[in-house]
Amino acid sequence: MAVLIGDQFLMSRWGRHKRPVQTTTGQDSTGTVGSPAVRSPQSSTQLPGSTIPPKTAGGMTAIVSTAGPRVHASPIVERQLTSGLANATFTSKGATISAWVLPKYPDLAHGKVPVNLVPSGQRALQLVVTTPYFTYDFTDVPFRVASASAMDTSITFVAEDSSGVRVSKTYRMGPNSVALDLELRITVPPEFGPIQYRWGWGRALPVTETNVNPRLNQAVALVGDKLEAVDAVRIQKDGPRAMKGNVRWAGDRSKYFVAALVPDSATVEDAQFTMLEDGQPTVWLLGAAPPGTEIVRHAKLYAGPIHYNTLVALGAELDRLANLGWRWITGLSALLLRCLNFLHKHIPNYGIAIILISAATKLVFYPLTQSSLRSMKLMHHLQPEVKAIQDKYKGDPAKMNQAMMALYKEYKVNPVSGCLPMLLQIPVFFALYNVLLNSIELRGAGFMGYVQDLSTPDVLMRVGGFAIHLFPVIMTGSTYLMQSQTPVAPQQKTMMMLMPVMMLVFMYSFPSGVILYWTMNNILSAGQQYLVNAAEDRKMAAGG
Repeated sequence: MAVLIGDQFLMSRWGRHKRPVQTTTGQDSTGTVGSPAVRSPQSSTQLPGSTIPPKTAGGMTAIVSTAGPRVHASPIVERQLTSGLANATFTSKGATISAWVLPKYPDLAHGKVPVNLVPSGQRALQLVVTTPYFTYDFTDVPFRVASASAMDTSITFVAEDSSGVRVSKTYRMGPNSVALDLELRITVPPEFGPIQYRWGWGRALPVTETNVNPRLNQAVALVGDKLEAVDAVRIQKDGPRAMKGNVRWAGDRSKYFVAALVPDSATVEDAQFTMLEDGQPTVWLLGAAPPGTEIVRHAKLYAGPIHYNTLVALGAELDRLANLGWRWITGLSALLLRCLNFLHKHIPNYGIAIILISAATKLVFYPLTQSSLRSMKLMHHLQPEVKAIQDKYKGDPAKMNQAMMALYKEYKVNPVSGCLPMLLQIPVFFALYNVLLNSIELRGAGFMGYVQDLSTPDVLMRVGGFAIHLFPVIMTGSTYLMQSQTPVAPQQKTMMMLMPVMMLVFMYSFPSGVILYWTMNNILSAGQQYLVNAAEDRKMAAGG
């Protein structure tokens, strides 16, 4: 149990972090640190850079802010691209995404309509461009549709003004695509100086499940080999922070979904975590270029379920989002996930699949467990003789150890043989535990009766607003059953009686799939211990 608690409270921490790189930040009236300062346009029809930077008397260019001219008014248009995974809606307002619907995944928190990763009224995939003369957020700028394919597989948006500032965004997604291909082009005249830009999803993902820890909504990035995750509590406490290096991907996630931007392999970016207006975190890809350079960036956007096999196929180590445990057991976790899906393919009920995989793991470890349980039983039988030897030789440790070894040799028992087989099973236990706790396969997966979602606690009824979870109570009973068959020293009985109650409190709100696995493991362990006890008792009674 102590190891389980350690997994819950320590595994989600990623160690020490670099100090934030100094950035220009804004503050609201309460002093809350916000994202890098952005001067909003005076209207939705303005672009920056209408005025060529003026010269001072000494010939130096003065640093000024420019308002930009009005562009031709045009209606906001929308275009759709569809794949087997998502139905994406793009709007010319900011050349952003106004809807990203996943038809195969119901929104369990809002009446089981399809999940939309861009809630109504919001837009995603935003861009900010900065020079010494302006900082401009293109989110509300009216782009025009420059081109669109006849097969509705690509679309290009362009925004430009008379001073030569130009931004182009091209999106491509075919019917069999899993990810969206993006091309970003930024052109700024050289007289405006060096260019900096940031782009990213720019929105926290919506909550699509009930009974989910809000801290699982995070901004995430893989920089080099370091996976960084920042939740709302941390970003509000520490403020914006930057990570330098080779950004493999960056985006926003919930427990079961992610929107991640994956730059092409030739692009070296920095990542910056900032706080949104609602206090949620997000992460941006940062880039820079010398004056007069046309910036061309290619990337893939994956916005969809955190499905392990899909993420593996996409590459860039996106599969690390799947939370399958410590890296040294992720291979084992992936194997057990494949086994679980194999069972579900032939028996389309994940509850039954969990029961079968619990039985299969017990069968695999049966010889080791049998040896361990037999050793525990024999050691329990020998306790009176061990106590007698300890009393007889308590003043002579050497003779006591000699007598102990002789006793163990006579009964062919190794005092440490009961521990090693149990230690060998711990990686399997934690691997399967993480699979059942985090895999999207169990989201909305029913079992039987009132248990219709194995990824959430089972709710038998509510009494005065308090949820009654039946599965944890059954698990506690199975724990007492297992303990009734387990030989223990008299001085340990009180602790053993309290431990199931402690586990009930700790695991009361765990997902029902995890509780089902734990319960089956207890029942099978109790049955095996009963058979071992009966066999050893017969041997002892026969004098063998």
